[in-house]
Amino acid sequence: MDSFDLIHIGHGKCLSTLLQRRWSKSAHYNFFHGLDAGNALSQAFLSGGIDPASQRIDIRLNRDKPNLLSYEGFLYFGCAEDTAPHHRHLTLQRQAHIAQALKPLGDKVLMVLRDPLDWIASSHAQYVKYGGALPLQRYFEYFRRPLLDNLDLARSLEIWEGQDFRPVALAVEDYRDPARFWQSYEAQTGLPAPEEADDDALADNQTDQAALPARAAANELFDEVQRLIERQPPHLSNPERKAEQKVLVDAMAKVKQWGLRRAFETMDADALARFSDRLALADETSFRRLQLDPEAQRHLRRNYLAPLARFPAFAPHLDAYHRHLETIEEPA
Repeated sequence: MDSFDLIHIGHGKCLSTLLQRRWSKSAHYNFFHGLDAGNALSQAFLSGGIDPASQRIDIRLNRDKPNLLSYEGFLYFGCAEDTAPHHRHLTLQRQAHIAQALKPLGDKVLMVLRDPLDWIASSHAQYVKYGGALPLQRYFEYFRRPLLDNLDLARSLEIWEGQDFRPVALAVEDYRDPARFWQSYEAQTGLPAPEEADDDALADNQTDQAALPARAAANELFDEVQRLIERQPPHLSNPERKAEQKVLVDAMAKVKQWGLRRAFETMDADALARFSDRLALADETSFRRLQLDPEAQRHLRRNYLAPLARFPAFAPHLDAYHRHLETIEEPA
């Protein structure tokens, strides 16, 4: 089997959907989405850590143009509402398993990274889009371990370089000027930029930040209704009622995760204002506030910002990342 010219491993919430859409439509590439492979490797690891060497991904590649494999989940894990609590500490172990399994497929991996505080805020926004209700501060406290593990770049580099991969990294902030981003991409990867594509916020999984407080409040209302459905009076606890209860709870979960998401995607500003007026929204500043304890700040400086200094794309951005981190005070 031939190897990939480039394996894009993530990070999550770092332009992955946008980049995948452009690569997939480009005549310059043979593009492969790694979703199925990533999920299979993840499930194998979580079910007992099957030997990665036995998990062959047999893809026959065409050598007339560069072959590219992309899936942000190769790097990103554990910060979503549906991640079981007993799996959240496995972020880095799972990543090591995946890196070992991907070793035969190539030797160059691409990471697209960003300001760590912006990454946490974007991860929180995705959590709300999929049904979460916690404000940013409580989200960080609830998912503290996987969030900080996902931002342990020092360990991630050790994992991938330990499998003989050569990492290259690009800055999300450079995409404010797409021409600059793709110039950096060509310089760092040695591959051609894909053709331009029309902007598509929905297809590129962009978040409407203005709607987040309303989305979180709506999710919380659905959570409360679900809890009420699950609170069965003793005289109604019979098999038929239990079966009905499960159907209703499952339906509520689907509507919350997908029905609300689709509804918010169709809202214009007027519809959002009318919807928000019907909800008792938390103060927006409070909803978006994030404060980090000293240990979390030290972790981000030592294990994320310091390793970024080795990548040329981040030279224009590191000072801003450090200044942003300095504005985050310890909770009272």
